[in-house]
Amino acid sequence: MVGKLLGNRYEVLEKIGDGGMAFVYKAKCTLLNRIVALKILRPEFVNDEEFLQKFKNEAQAAASLTHSNIVNIYDVGQEDNIHYIVMEYVDGLNLKELIKKEGKLDYSTVIDITKQIAMALSQAHKKNIIHRDIKPHNILISRDGLAKVTDFGIAKAATTSTITSTGSIIGSVHYFSPEQARGGYIDAKSDLYSLGIVMFEMLTGKVPFKGDSPVNIALKHINDELAFPEEIKKEIPKEVVMVVNKLTQKNQSNRYSKAEELIRDIEFIQNNINPNFDDSYEDYATKKIDVTDIEKVDIPKKPIVKPKKNKKPTQNKKRITILAVALGLVLALVLTISAYFLKDIFIVKEYEVPDLENLSIEEAKQRLEEMGLSLQVRRELYDSTVEENHIIAQIPEPGTIVKQGYIIKVDVSKGGKITIAPDLLNKNLDQANKILEENNLKEGIIRYEFSNIPEGLIIRQDPQPSTELKEGSEINLTVSKGREVKLIDVPNVVGKTLEQAKLDLKGLVIANIDYISDNTLRNDVIVSQSLRSGQRVEEGSRINLTINKHKEEEKPSNEQKITTKRLTITLPEDKESLNVTVNEIDNGKSTTIYNNNINTLEVGKTITIQIQGSGKKKYEIYVDGSLYESIEVQF
Repeated sequence: MVGKLLGNRYEVLEKIGDGGMAFVYKAKCTLLNRIVALKILRPEFVNDEEFLQKFKNEAQAAASLTHSNIVNIYDVGQEDNIHYIVMEYVDGLNLKELIKKEGKLDYSTVIDITKQIAMALSQAHKKNIIHRDIKPHNILISRDGLAKVTDFGIAKAATTSTITSTGSIIGSVHYFSPEQARGGYIDAKSDLYSLGIVMFEMLTGKVPFKGDSPVNIALKHINDELAFPEEIKKEIPKEVVMVVNKLTQKNQSNRYSKAEELIRDIEFIQNNINPNFDDSYEDYATKKIDVTDIEKVDIPKKPIVKPKKNKKPTQNKKRITILAVALGLVLALVLTISAYFLKDIFIVKEYEVPDLENLSIEEAKQRLEEMGLSLQVRRELYDSTVEENHIIAQIPEPGTIVKQGYIIKVDVSKGGKITIAPDLLNKNLDQANKILEENNLKEGIIRYEFSNIPEGLIIRQDPQPSTELKEGSEINLTVSKGREVKLIDVPNVVGKTLEQAKLDLKGLVIANIDYISDNTLRNDVIVSQSLRSGQRVEEGSRINLTINKHKEEEKPSNEQKITTKRLTITLPEDKESLNVTVNEIDNGKSTTIYNNNINTLEVGKTITIQIQGSGKKKYEIYVDGSLYESIEVQF
């Protein structure tokens, strides 16, 4: 699907979601040049009228709504048996992922998100649309904190008729209202109940009701009261707790009558104004009346009237009546107990499908078998994002209510395909990323180092080129920062002898030495230098010197004259980047006359340096700090 162009307009870029009914892709609208989300119905459902209707419901319901807190529907299309909805792309997490990541949210964040959801519901309810499946999974949170309601797949238009579920309970068991659990009348207040459960989960990090089966959880929505942990109640304002309590009342008439009332109370709390709550929302725990308390009540005693002895027929009738009532009660009790113990024989248990994604096949089978469900591998796919033999996707999606014995179909990962690491050396990062993408690989850790290789080019990669690895693997890269420039201060060597100057000029290279004869100046000392004293230059820079030599003090003709020669050095074949140092050995004293970093790709395999002297001199050549060659030169 990635790379496909739908409707001659929507270029599919990457897969970002996978549900029981549809896949979600990130795409680019080539006409308007914007990023969108594509919800594409799974191929196995394109001929299923029920799923097609749900898919159309979502498009029709959401398309009629325009609000900043509702994911916009831009377009609906069908091409080559592909049914798709074009939606607004929200860059962020869904609320369930955010809760898992944070554990629980700060109460100020909770009421802000709740308010945004309520504003979305207000807009939907004004259009007579009941969402019926408000849960954290269907709330998207953008990177800038904007909450957006999505997935109107099971929404219905509310009319004067009662909204009920026909043959099945609609909604997600952890979040649906008591009336949804009973399959009864559903209205806007049902969405507000679900929002109250979502609000509780944001504040505590967990849902209020858990159980061994969906039926058990549904019964808790009907019978059990919601209760905050004491440590949570200490952390949040009492008014926030009371808002949740009012949202989650069992009786619809006791809840907020509409979303606008909830928004008003939240704004009161945000502005440090106490909402006007009924006292019944403050004490939210069910009161238990102890039998001993009943016994303490002083019930007035009635005078005992003794029956007259001539009323025996009346007494017999009373005894018969009492006996009949007692027998009726016993029979009812027997029938009730029988029905309780026999219900499992006639009623098939229902379960909520668990989330199996990223579980191993063995783990998934064990979980399903414990619930009386079974697993069937639908297909095996290469997927570099999911570990081998782990589940990529499932049908039906998590949270769906199914009967005992239902078969859950799954797609299993075969891991990433085997590929070869490409050669990224001497490429820049943009070129490397393009090559990695073409090979279904990823950019790993990027490091930067000084190097004689031009700045911005890759000098090392791990794994090495031609290494076998799986698609989706990461390749770590080391990028050149260019040659490291070290600056040094040029010393003043004027007035010093050449030997003294060589010691002071450490880090610089003495290039040319010229001689003059001036009897007005001191003999055999430096009278000028090409680099100015105090100037900051790069280490290894060349400096020229001029030395004064009195003619009358020139060395006798039998002494050898100073001669200039060139020393040629052949560099190692197996290195591209190296450091070369040349030391002149004169009377047992070593003086560095050359020190530089060399890139053989730039200068070739040989270098030539200028040397001066008389008689015979020895030169030691070091490569990367190790003695590479010793050369004797006859001047």
